[in-house]
Amino acid sequence: MFLRKKGLYDVIHSYTSMRRKRYVYPVQLDDTVREALEKITEKLGCSKADAIRDAILSYAETIKGLEVVKIRNVSREQAKKEILEFLKKRDRAYADEIADALRLDFGLVNELLAELWEEERVEPA
Repeated sequence: MFLRKKGLYDVIHSYTSMRRKRYVYPVQLDDTVREALEKITEKLGCSKADAIRDAILSYAETIKGLEVVKIRNVSREQAKKEILEFLKKRDRAYADEIADALRLDFGLVNELLAELWEEERVEPA
């Protein structure tokens, strides 16, 4: 999210000490990114440096709540057993909830739920 007149960087910068360290990172941009940056600066009326800082802060805010789940490598049969055990404790569960809780691949969970449904061991919601 790019803000202009008073950008995200400007707001943060105004609340921080003027003595803070500053860093310079030389960045190589291909033509596509350079053209995108020029469009951004033209539309927002800001410098390239401000646009880049705003983009970094916006991206940092976006990923703040992301969670990384390390998927376990288990056999299909083991995964199927774990899914059934998981479902015994609940009235309903979504495939993504099962995958997250058991740290199983989402695609595998969907495949196994379809198999369990064909076997009439689970019902779709």
